Amino acid sequence: MGKHIIFSTILNILLIVAVIVGYYGFKLDNLFIVILCAAAFGLTVFYKIKHIKIVQLEMKQKAEIMVNLKSKGKK
Repeated sequence: MGKHIIFSTILNILLIVAVIVGYYGFKLDNLFIVILCAAAFGLTVFYKIKHIKIVQLEMKQKAEIMVNLKSKGKK
C-alpha cells in the first residue's frame, strides 16, 4: 500500500508543478512551455485515473477476501 501512496503523491506533485510552470510560461508569452505543461498535465491525469482504478480493484479484492474469511469463521 505504501507504493500506491508514494505514486499518488508524485502524481499530485506533477499536477501542481505542471499548472504552476504553465502559468508562468503563459505570463512570459512562451507558448512552447504552455503546450508542454498541458501535455504533462493531461498525461498525469490519465495515469492518476488509471492508478485510482487499480487501487479500487485491489481494495475490492482485499475486502472480498476478508468477507470470505469472516464467513468461514462463523460456520
